[in-house]
Parts: sequence; structure tokens; C-alpha cells
Amino acid sequence: MPNWCSNTLTITGDYDTLVQLKPIIDKDEDGLLEAIAPIGEWDYGTAVETWGTKWDVSTEGLDFTDNGDGTATIQGYMDSAWGPPIDAFQKLADDWDSCYIELMYEEGGMAFVGCWDSEGADDHYEYSEFTSENIRDNIPHYLLDQFDYIEENLSQYEEEEKDQETVN
Repeated sequence: MPNWCSNTLTITGDYDTLVQLKPIIDKDEDGLLEAIAPIGEWDYGTAVETWGTKWDVSTEGLDFTDNGDGTATIQGYMDSAWGPPIDAFQKLADDWDSCYIELMYEEGGMAFVGCWDSEGADDHYEYSEFTSENIRDNIPHYLLDQFDYIEENLSQYEEEEKDQETVN
């Protein structure tokens, strides 16, 4: 069973372009990655190479919004296996250059957090060596605010380690 990577996604762009993804989002099921970067019959190696993750993602946490001005927004959250599906969204960005895509992600088991966007940002940090006291000195605040549980999880882990030392 993989570690799950938490992702928050925002895609903004031309309504006529983004509406193509609306039927997939409305289904609230897997299929978004296959829709934007098709691989056909699932194969582990092909999925990881094409999508950046092992399995397709559910659209259950995503919403489509018609902004009423000729633009639309797809926004929400999804989980992916092991890592963020950056490769799939890069393909979408290459195909739909009129859209802006931002993917923020965090995977606690492997202790990494980051933000990728279609304009070239790829802000990625590993935090396994940081503590709850120094993480804000090493990870941008916007990521820690987005994934506000990271500091709390580190603090709990530190308390458990401290308690374990006391027992031994």
C-alpha cells in the first residue's frame, strides 16, 4: 500500500477549454489523469512515467466553477499514490497553454512538501531533518499554512520520541 500524497489543485483558464474536464469532475471518480494524459490500459511503469504517480486520482474533492466572465476554475483536493501527479499536469499545461495550473502537495510518510505551477515554479522541500521549532525557518510559510498539520504532526512525533526515551 502506498503512502498517500495530499494535493490541492487550482486550474484557471478559458471556460471553453476547461469545460472539457467538467464531465470527469462531475462523476466524482477516478479518471482525471487518464483524461489529461492518456495511457490506455494501466501499466505501472507507464503510469509513473506519464503521470508522476502510480494510480489515477479521484475527482471527488474537485469543483468546477464557471466564473461568469468567460473563464472557469477547477479547484479542490485529491490524494495520489507516493507523489504528486506533476507529470500529468505538465502535459496539460503544454497542451492548454492558456490555463494556469497550481499544484500544492505534501506527503508525510516521506516528509516532503512543495508547490508546482505551469509557469515554471517547482518549490520542493524535504523536512525529515527539521523539528517543529525550526521548520518555519526552512519551509516557506505559504506551504506550512496550506498544510497546517505538518507542524502539529512533527510536534506529536517529538513528544512520542521524548516519552519513549523516558520509558527506556
